[in-house]
Amino acid sequence: MKDTLKTVSIIGAGIAGLASSIRLTLLGYEVSVYEANDYPGGKLFDWTQEGYRFDMGPTVFTMPSYLKELFDLAGKDMNDYIEIIQPEIPFHYFFEDGLVLQFHSDLEKLIFEIASKTNDQPEAVRAYLNKAETKFELTKNVFLHNSLNILSNYLTKDALRGMIRIGEVEVFTSMDKSNRSAFTDKRTVDLFNSFASYLGSNPYKAPGVLNVISHFQINGGVYFPVGGMQSILNATYKLACELGVKFHFGQKVDRILVEKKKVCGISIGGVTFPSDLVVSNMDVYFAYKHLMPDQKEPKKVLDHPKSHSVLVFHWGMKKSFPQLALHNMFLSADMSDEYGTIYKNADIGDHFTYYINVSKKINDSDAPAGCENWYVLVNAPNLQGQDWDAMQLKVRKKLLQKMEKALGEDVEQYIQFERIRDPRDHAQQTNIAFGAIYGNSFDQTFSVFHRHPNFSKRIHGLYFCGGTVHPGSGVPLTLLSAKIVSDLIVKKYSQKVGSNGK
Repeated sequence: MKDTLKTVSIIGAGIAGLASSIRLTLLGYEVSVYEANDYPGGKLFDWTQEGYRFDMGPTVFTMPSYLKELFDLAGKDMNDYIEIIQPEIPFHYFFEDGLVLQFHSDLEKLIFEIASKTNDQPEAVRAYLNKAETKFELTKNVFLHNSLNILSNYLTKDALRGMIRIGEVEVFTSMDKSNRSAFTDKRTVDLFNSFASYLGSNPYKAPGVLNVISHFQINGGVYFPVGGMQSILNATYKLACELGVKFHFGQKVDRILVEKKKVCGISIGGVTFPSDLVVSNMDVYFAYKHLMPDQKEPKKVLDHPKSHSVLVFHWGMKKSFPQLALHNMFLSADMSDEYGTIYKNADIGDHFTYYINVSKKINDSDAPAGCENWYVLVNAPNLQGQDWDAMQLKVRKKLLQKMEKALGEDVEQYIQFERIRDPRDHAQQTNIAFGAIYGNSFDQTFSVFHRHPNFSKRIHGLYFCGGTVHPGSGVPLTLLSAKIVSDLIVKKYSQKVGSNGK
């Protein structure tokens, strides 16, 4: 069996890289992970200042079953590594006319909340959520759990069922049009349109199939990892170490080495590290531009329009705000203008949606007594040569005005300290092309096919995971990207390797 053992080099210790390392180690591969930073995490890291802790990357956690699958495969109990709870009311949605919706975890309570405070009937809300679940069931085994670039994946019962019922999937209509056909109240439409931002997309352009994202949050539920999102990273890193994954921190990969259209390893500082397979967890755009400059690029994919980005304010607040929940979405009164300004003018206008995460609501140690840690996010264009210093000032002023109106008091007086991160920071700190943290946009009918596949079509033994490749960004989808990579390798190299092969 030793002769059949293969080595894998993984570039990047983000959550997808860690998940890939766990899955491939369990298959019997010798796995080494190379990370430029001195710590694991990628976008999933936290920051502490003056007793306040902030999650710096994703803040909304859904579909914990995808995380649990890693521990189940290893024969471990996830509860021994991480504590995950489900808040009773994880979200508050605020509208500019004063309406506030409490998003209960209990579906019937949620349906009643929406129906009792808007002009939409319970039957309409229930039908919409059922439809979102149907979209998920019709697409999960074709678009989410498997590669879109393997012909045999379309020759299955699941694929055939999806094709027969393609009208229910709503590929050829926009999210907004789909939502307007489901609801009569503009506020309900705006609420469900806002889910487009989870994938960095424009609800007036993105296909209606992306309304499946609401299924993740509402039908699937919103959860909280005690200790913050960093706990997800810590748990998976601990599991990977226990399984024998070798980590090399402070090691920035210079090149992916290719001979005769096949990977043969990586190079760091001019030193070669041979490897049978390579999995890249870095932004796919930079993987080609920086690590494989001599290889032909898939320009149709790399040149596809990029997603929007975000402008983030981290505020240490010297006051507690009981009207806020763990997650708080303040919806713009004119989303059409909001997204039009972002995508057409590469700017942030007067109409914008903003989001406040307050992990202190669940994790008491995340801020001093009587205080709160505010992670404030505003959708923003990606890098296109703007004056970001001026944009920060403009948005901050307007943001404080909006908050004063929504919360009934001047919040600026309670800001103890502030840290601002714009697309320039995202591009520099986590090697994200153009600061577009969601990768390619989904704003065209077939844009799902314009995300880079989880393998190279030209270079044997080269695979890709993470938020800039299929199936998308966010913790659940990046975990699925690792699963897809593992499944592809199993199919390609069917002979089991090592003593741990399953």
